[in-house]
Amino acid sequence: MTVTVVGIGADGWPGLTDGARRSLLDATVIHGAPRQLDYLPKGLGDEVARAWPSPLLPAIDELADGAHVLASGDPMFYGIGATIARRRPDLDLRVIPHLSSFALACARLRWPAEEVTVVSAVARDPAPVVQALRAGRRTIVLSESGSTPAQLADLLGGAGLAATITVLEQLGGPREKVRSFRRNLRIDDLNVVALDPAEPSGEFVFEHDGQITKADVRAMTVAALRPTPGWIWDFGAGSGSVGITWALQGGGSVVAVERRADRAERAARNAARAGVSLEVVVGDTADLTADLPVPDAIFIGGGLTETLAAACVGVLPVGGRLVANTVTVEGQTLVAALRARYGGELRSCTIADLAPLGAGTAWQPRRPIVQWMFVKGAA
Repeated sequence: MTVTVVGIGADGWPGLTDGARRSLLDATVIHGAPRQLDYLPKGLGDEVARAWPSPLLPAIDELADGAHVLASGDPMFYGIGATIARRRPDLDLRVIPHLSSFALACARLRWPAEEVTVVSAVARDPAPVVQALRAGRRTIVLSESGSTPAQLADLLGGAGLAATITVLEQLGGPREKVRSFRRNLRIDDLNVVALDPAEPSGEFVFEHDGQITKADVRAMTVAALRPTPGWIWDFGAGSGSVGITWALQGGGSVVAVERRADRAERAARNAARAGVSLEVVVGDTADLTADLPVPDAIFIGGGLTETLAAACVGVLPVGGRLVANTVTVEGQTLVAALRARYGGELRSCTIADLAPLGAGTAWQPRRPIVQWMFVKGAA
């Protein structure tokens, strides 16, 4: 079965290549959004145009041999072409791309495309925008509607970030506009937003009340947890520093379990400032039967018990990692018993800091940290 996807821009029918126009003129049915179908010549559109129904995905499942699909810009760049390719691998999919809104935006702004991060805010969490700006990267955001620019301005304000915000509407068409963002602007739904950070924000500083894993131990712990784009459960989250750092390094998300509501709120604030997706569970332990995302990693920084460890080992998928840190003798005895029961590795880490001593300096050791690191194997 052959399906042809044709990208079309705000310049409409005249902006298509001769090959794209010939393909559409030969089509027996053309699927698309009403805005896209309106670009077709009147006679052609009246005969073969089919507006997508809602919900959309079942209609993709029913695409017939020879069908044509209209897409905005480049169909394989956050477009319906990519959706069809993922959902219908059985098709002989032929794609005729148009210029993407990202390419047009970079051209208008004279930004080298390879130096620009692109984020889609269409039915997606825009949190990666915050991460990109914290890293000092220019960012293009694909908008969901005319309200997206204001939502992005609010997001950056909440994260304490400053950026020049430019709105680019109807790119490539006769109604194209490139304007600096203002709250009173009436913005077309067909827009992208360009964000130029004032400056890199430097190392992220966690808000905390003293309940935080120090940066050196945090680095060792996150390395043992092996960041991925998945989910981490962070028990005894405190400021959320371990889970948030794991998510920042791997592009993942966090479930933060913290028994104190004030600390849970602080972890949520840190996640918002960092641009990390975080769900909070306030309690001594998470209800492991609740509707939580399956974790790729679990960190237990507080509240370790034999019962919690058993539940975590049970819920981890094959290849998932569990790391528990403890400083008390009782905790160290427990992790030794857990290693004997489940396997894994134990590490002892002692760090000394240079401190004044009389007229000189000396190394001041911290309390030793014992870490249990477990990787779930196949049964």
